[in-house]
Amino acid sequence: MGRRDSKSISSSNLRINVLHDHGIRYGWPSPTLLKMVRGEAPLVLTITQTSWMVSLMLLGHFVSPLPTGFLMDWFGRKRTCIYLSILPFTSWFMIFFASSAVDLYIARFTAGLWIGVTTTVMPLYVGEIASPKIRDSLMTINNLLMNLGVLFSYVIGPYVSYHMLAFCCECLTIFYFCLFFPMPESPHYYLRQQRREDAYRVLSWLRKGESEENIESEINRIEKAIEEQKLQKGTLKDIFFDDGNRKAITISITYAILKRMSGSSVMQAYASLTLPDKTLKMLSPNTCVIIIGFISLFSALSSTALAVRYRRRVLLTVSGGGCALTMAIVAVWFFLNNYTSVSVAAFSDIVFLSIALYYFFFNIGLGPNGTSIKGEIFSANVKALSSSLTSLVVAFTGFLMNEFYLIIADSFGMYINFIIFSVASSLAVVFTWTYMPDTHNKTLEEIREILSDSKNKQHSNDSSSKN
Repeated sequence: MGRRDSKSISSSNLRINVLHDHGIRYGWPSPTLLKMVRGEAPLVLTITQTSWMVSLMLLGHFVSPLPTGFLMDWFGRKRTCIYLSILPFTSWFMIFFASSAVDLYIARFTAGLWIGVTTTVMPLYVGEIASPKIRDSLMTINNLLMNLGVLFSYVIGPYVSYHMLAFCCECLTIFYFCLFFPMPESPHYYLRQQRREDAYRVLSWLRKGESEENIESEINRIEKAIEEQKLQKGTLKDIFFDDGNRKAITISITYAILKRMSGSSVMQAYASLTLPDKTLKMLSPNTCVIIIGFISLFSALSSTALAVRYRRRVLLTVSGGGCALTMAIVAVWFFLNNYTSVSVAAFSDIVFLSIALYYFFFNIGLGPNGTSIKGEIFSANVKALSSSLTSLVVAFTGFLMNEFYLIIADSFGMYINFIIFSVASSLAVVFTWTYMPDTHNKTLEEIREILSDSKNKQHSNDSSSKN
């Protein structure tokens, strides 16, 4: 892989992902809810309304993946995102002019529709345009930029008005559209449409610096794989009755569930309401969430370099183990503070420090890899449908976690939430070592072979070790 090629694709991926604004939407409630409590917003919500306002975004996320799967195969990966960018524009417009809880419900639901679109399309798009040597690194950039969006909400939100925050977010949506518009379509999509010349032109641009022979060889390899996979129709039966696809969907859905249940998106939304009133005797909740945002950003940045050097299993193990430990510490503190006579008020700083460490560990493994995996493990004929199904599971799990976070805290105790986060993180480590194959530096075709022949390969390896 030529040096110019790496730069070209990296630049493309940054421009693709720089502002599809998931992070801003996940982080937006944290400063906004405090404004509502202080009477600095045009409306005030009850606890029930707050839960619905936060979680309806995930319900919208639940609705859009399946139709998006069909649209991305019909219009293409790029055009689907371009056409549907009207969704985030509409969402921020409604938030700006909101005068009732219903207005915010509709705005957040519309935002969720957009998240469902991009979480379905983007991992596949990046997986299809990236070369094997840098795919893992590029996949982590999405998580980096999502954290940048969260940080944007945390840093800007507390210091501008409700309306100014919505206006700034609307401007970023327009910026995203302008940056993504010149991006190329996926060569995989062109080959599925039998547009070989377009596929060759796009791949030549993406692999600038590579020889014509290498580009032609990659085109032929993709073409062959697509033709073989076109023999199947890409239905639910193909997903669940094909050994490789069944293993792929199991991996994708399991990581999707465990990533959501580990608590990242929930705490991003409710951080300002979860943290103690004062940390280190001087830091307010707003200041704490800004610090957490910076920690998340820099750890996500480091994950891009770590993905090149270390295998995914290693990163997921360190990440899941660290998340499990930090969430367990927070659970113990809330339990002791609220349900025993033990005085732990003097140790409230440990809540902030543990959550900050949690985001460090989350963003070096479970955060980026939990999403990027689906971009490389599905065969071409079921990619759209499988990605849609995974996004549905992500959305539904996220909806439940966000909807019941405050309810669980009020009815059973805040510590229960953090026990759930800790257990989910631990299960991610167990799943990684018992079911997830090693895909480091593998082509998409090689990964498919590993998934399809895993039983035979495992039997062969066991026989070799005995000999």
